[in-house]
Amino acid sequence: MNLEEYIQISGPLFEKVQKEGLFKDAKTFVDATPKSDPRLILEAFDTDKDNDAFDLKSFVITHFSLPQEAEEAIPKASNMKDYIWKMWTVLLKEMKATSPYSSLISLPNPHIVPGGRFRECFYWDSYFTALGLLVSGQVALIKDMVENFAFLIQELGFIPNGNRVYFASRSQPPYFSFLLALLYDAGEKEFALSYYPYLEKEYHYWTEHTYAFKDGTRLNHYFDALNIPRPEAYKRETELSKSSNHPEFFRNLRAACASGWDFSSRWLGDQQEFSSIWALDILPIDLNCLLYHMEETLACFSKDLQIKQTNYSKAATLRKAAIQKLFWKDDFYFDYHFPSKKHTPTYSLAAATPLFVKVATEEQASAVAKKLEKDFLLDGGFVTSLTEGMHQWDMPNGWAPLEWITIKGLLNYGYTDLALEGARRWLALNEKIFNEKGTLLEKYNVRECTANVARGEYELQQGFGWTNGVALKLMELIDGFENQK
Repeated sequence: MNLEEYIQISGPLFEKVQKEGLFKDAKTFVDATPKSDPRLILEAFDTDKDNDAFDLKSFVITHFSLPQEAEEAIPKASNMKDYIWKMWTVLLKEMKATSPYSSLISLPNPHIVPGGRFRECFYWDSYFTALGLLVSGQVALIKDMVENFAFLIQELGFIPNGNRVYFASRSQPPYFSFLLALLYDAGEKEFALSYYPYLEKEYHYWTEHTYAFKDGTRLNHYFDALNIPRPEAYKRETELSKSSNHPEFFRNLRAACASGWDFSSRWLGDQQEFSSIWALDILPIDLNCLLYHMEETLACFSKDLQIKQTNYSKAATLRKAAIQKLFWKDDFYFDYHFPSKKHTPTYSLAAATPLFVKVATEEQASAVAKKLEKDFLLDGGFVTSLTEGMHQWDMPNGWAPLEWITIKGLLNYGYTDLALEGARRWLALNEKIFNEKGTLLEKYNVRECTANVARGEYELQQGFGWTNGVALKLMELIDGFENQK
């Protein structure tokens, strides 16, 4: 996939639009579609750009169809649950490119998008959205998501960050196995098993990028194939690069984006200094837990399908032992910086992932639960990290996927009271902001129980796929426990 073919993503016109900050959101132009042959538009730009009367914005509006404004129509709803049900229709989008010049990668089926500026399907968002779709009885939409991801695996060899050409050099946290397991457990066993070859192909994509230890252990890290600024953040990243002399600065930024945690102190050598980003060199605790789940799922499916001589069960056993040993320090799980052979300093909710996939020992789970209760559980739910900073995946922000991972992980080890307390606080915050704004948000300030979040590189988005999905699942969870009383 040649990005140079897309004039809204690279080339002189693209660079001028982004450097001048023509649009408030840098993603607007990369999602725009040329109205005619891009070569002719570039010729016109080259002819006109030096004229005194040249107006860049008028030129772009004349030659491009801009994406619709990010704000979605908020449906009128009597309560938060009613709102979420109505939002499925709003967030369900056709994934067909309207032009061969579009940056959208067409998919076979419609897909629930996150919302706001995120007009395409996103990989890891889809699993957490699916949790709520299942509660809503929308199994067919989850199956459509799986078919879309299988199409991408077939076309690209992996599931990209999202179905845009500028996302096609990296993936996101691998939750395809979780989607299949969700359907498998929901009575769609035959359907889920039929995607075994696609899951196997995704696994090979991830295991091509490993760090090897002397004892033969191989663990994984996030990565991206390109070492250039992301088109959707071109101006910002070009400026950031001036403070770094790292030859793979952009690949490190992109690796952090592949993690889904863009950005966080987790990926920085100096927790407050962006130029110290070294995400390529970090073995993330959460990624390796997700790959353990993938190996376990492949082993389970291969047994059901009577496929002999697979090594997935052995691979899962080896990874489990490595997770329990390598990432464990001072009664908590930390990411591991491979070149220095040291743990990174950030205390984060990534440490709940071993509980989520049931890879922690009972003793480790107990220690993590104590730390979560003491330091991470704030008035509005569990906070993303204990590092106060400028990044959206740090204090004081809370995110729906991490709330679910943490709550489910605690439940897996019997810490029911703590899990339910976290769930109630998160839902109460969702409800509070819903009553104020009539919508659900991408993330929340769980310390002050407001929408005053550490913003990151774009404005706070409403909608919002994974917040909606996790909220419905937590409502069902709490109802289930209360009915048992």
